[in-house]
Amino acid sequence: MFDSSNSLLFVAHPGHELLIHGWLSRVKPRVCVLTNGAGADGQPRIEFTERLLRDAGATPGRIFGRFTDLESYTWLFDRRADVIDALVNEVAEEIASQRIELVVADAMEGLHPVHDLSRMIAGAACVRAGSIPHYEFPLHDGPHAFNEFVTDLDDAAFARKIAWARKLEPKLADVREMFSRFGEDAFRRESFRRVTDWTATPWGAHERPMYERIGEERVARGRFDRVIRYDEHVRPLLRHLGGHVRETTCAS
Repeated sequence: MFDSSNSLLFVAHPGHELLIHGWLSRVKPRVCVLTNGAGADGQPRIEFTERLLRDAGATPGRIFGRFTDLESYTWLFDRRADVIDALVNEVAEEIASQRIELVVADAMEGLHPVHDLSRMIAGAACVRAGSIPHYEFPLHDGPHAFNEFVTDLDDAAFARKIAWARKLEPKLADVREMFSRFGEDAFRRESFRRVTDWTATPWGAHERPMYERIGEERVARGRFDRVIRYDEHVRPLLRHLGGHVRETTCAS
């Protein structure tokens, strides 16, 4: 079931799909990418994901680099529940129309608010579409973070993945960070786990996600004007989404 050919991958940024390139190449899912990867330099990077998908035989989904990171930050700062609702509904419609049997998405790790937002959208869409199985894979925490479903790539699959990683490393910060933190051999392992509660966070009630501390440091250096806070910006959207999913599911 986990290698179902009727699968959908939903990620926040171009390059995340590379971390599960072996699974991507086997399953050939539909792939949705929330943002186009345009960072501080304003240059979109979605074309690299498009080339990788074409090589792997996967298909772009409806949402494919449609937004910038700046737009997604604005949704969080302004608590734009209407925008998030519309995205959840669109993903749920794609799941239903394409008869998707399984969804894989970024894990919620507390490192980047848009990564966590993508997990929220995917989780709500899975419930909205009829309790579709939802799995997540680690980004910042590395491939040894999960052990529920683990694949160690054979040499041929590993070589293909590393070739793409080296092509994308100069362009994609997430790929550079993975090489820096875990080394090349980390790309051999791909790990996943089933999401049983898409509203749950990996940090405790009296803890803060890492992106708050990172944001504070960047504000202090003059790079950002303000900080995305979980309690102030993200939690209200998460609570709203839970209610939105219950209402729309009961009404359908």
